[in-house]
Amino acid sequence: MSRLHTLPLLMTLPLLMTLLLLPALPALAQSAAPAPVARPAPAAPLPAWEQLSEAQRESLLAPLRDRWNSADAGQRQRMLSHGQRWQSMSPEERDKARRGLRRFEHMSPEQREQARALFGQMRDLPPAQRDALRERWSQMTPEQRKDWVRENPPPAKPR
Repeated sequence: MSRLHTLPLLMTLPLLMTLLLLPALPALAQSAAPAPVARPAPAAPLPAWEQLSEAQRESLLAPLRDRWNSADAGQRQRMLSHGQRWQSMSPEERDKARRGLRRFEHMSPEQREQARALFGQMRDLPPAQRDALRERWSQMTPEQRKDWVRENPPPAKPR
């Protein structure tokens, strides 16, 4: 084949590739740009538990049932204790617990380890000693905190 015969083929190759890829463009565009997050419109207040249908109740409880069934005896006891403790809390205490959980979720892994170590040490201290440790902690530099955590590792995570 001569160079003159290959030239038209080389010139039409980009056009041919474009035509072949056209049907895939919508899929490529979807994968390239993240889909916008749909914000639910403010809805009417949700019903009380007693007003939920059996299917709605089941959809809420199914994940807990699966977690319970896959848990060992120690984990089940902790789950039961936590549920009972939650029931005994006032609405203000529940709000405080939710805020603490949100704060913990936004911490870095290092901050979480420090929080676990600090909590592990404070949990059995009398209030005056807790306050003293909290005050000492607030005065520490980041390096001193790392050293303190090395000397006072967090308790093992229960699982």
